[in-house]
Amino acid sequence: MAILTICAFLLLWLPEIPGMLHHKQTRIIVAFACVWALALTLALLVLYGVDVNQVTLLLRGIFEPIGRIVIVPPPT
Repeated sequence: MAILTICAFLLLWLPEIPGMLHHKQTRIIVAFACVWALALTLALLVLYGVDVNQVTLLLRGIFEPIGRIVIVPPPT
């Protein structure tokens, strides 16, 4: 099952990398690779039954305040 997960994640690279390489976007490739590696690591941890609640709480702690700033409710 882990091999299938890794293959599915590798398929995410196929449509993205040729365009990035053509335009020589090395910073974007590095950022994409870092996010991809983190997502793959989390997916494999969940697959093997490791408790990732602390990671979820960390990510929520980072992104919820940003979301509150960026997404302002419409005036009523």
